[in-house]
Amino acid sequence: MREFVKKHIGITVKAILILLLIVFTVVLILLKSNTAICEAWTRSFARWYQSAFGTIFKYIPFSLTEVIFITLAIVGFILLYQFTTCMLKHKYSVGVNKMLTIVLTATTIITLYQATAEMAYNREKHPITVYEEQVDKTEFRKINDYFIEDVNKVTAEMQFEENGNLICPYSIKEMNDLLEDEFMRLNHEYGDYFTSFTTRAKPMVTSFLYRELHITGVTFMPTTEGNINYLNVNALKPLTFAHEILHTKGVMKEEDADFIALYLMLTSKNSYFRYSGYYFSLSSLYYLSNFTGVDTDYQEVIGSINNSFKRNQNFGYTYWKEHNAFADFGNWVNDIYLKLSGEKEGTSSYNDTPTDVDKEKQEVIHFSLYQKLYFKLYYEANPK
Repeated sequence: MREFVKKHIGITVKAILILLLIVFTVVLILLKSNTAICEAWTRSFARWYQSAFGTIFKYIPFSLTEVIFITLAIVGFILLYQFTTCMLKHKYSVGVNKMLTIVLTATTIITLYQATAEMAYNREKHPITVYEEQVDKTEFRKINDYFIEDVNKVTAEMQFEENGNLICPYSIKEMNDLLEDEFMRLNHEYGDYFTSFTTRAKPMVTSFLYRELHITGVTFMPTTEGNINYLNVNALKPLTFAHEILHTKGVMKEEDADFIALYLMLTSKNSYFRYSGYYFSLSSLYYLSNFTGVDTDYQEVIGSINNSFKRNQNFGYTYWKEHNAFADFGNWVNDIYLKLSGEKEGTSSYNDTPTDVDKEKQEVIHFSLYQKLYFKLYYEANPK
């Protein structure tokens, strides 16, 4: 045995490291079931890692995540080819060494991701509240009119192409700068639940592929990067930037990242950001105008929305319909990842929670999450 270890020291060391990493990963997976441990871990190690390495990676002008994975794919293919060649030539020790290199690299990435991201999936709930009281149907039209007035105001400040596409008023750098201010506001309002360090969202060179997969962003915590599909529709870019950056701030659940990003957009003083929030969520609000008890309210509410806003929404629908070569595959992969991470609803967690309606009485029994957020913002501005 000693002779074998001495002769195959490289294989032995790699095998031991792989075993240790697997054990550590299994321990983290077991600890993940405890919310208190997840919260403490996210606020300590994950936050330290984010601040330490994020400060460095933040200023690299390209997506380090893309570079790493493209490099790993190329090197992995070469090593796999070499492994196969060595095994065919009966050079078993060399072949096993090549394979262990692949396994060690994969295990290291999985362990690091588990330590920096996965624990946050079961941390304590974020502190941003919504309006939980019942809202009478006589209020629905008034609330819709209040927000649609602002929708029309911010839409009038935007510029659009002939096909209805919104023209983005900022560069990626400018958007990141503005979002840093928004996240400072979030930390000021809600204390230290969120990591104080704010990274910068980076565009991906492979956005053309992610567009066909219907994936608008990817956050990879080992590099502390929020990576953006820059071919996303312009109306959703601010909210998507905020969503991916929120993942790096310890908000890993998709429904939470969407909700907090929406909160940031709707409460922003920046017209483009508010527009992005409305584009993402207004349908949840005007849906309620079906249940006011007045038959004409829904059509009147829809008719009162700026035509440029509606044309922009139609553009977005058509845009994604034209770019869906791998959409089903992208949804399938993302759904599996989310369920493995503990999000039972998978990709359905991206959607607003459903509005529970009594169809016979045409009354709302339970409001959706986004509707409750709109109610909160409305009653804060217009106290009862």
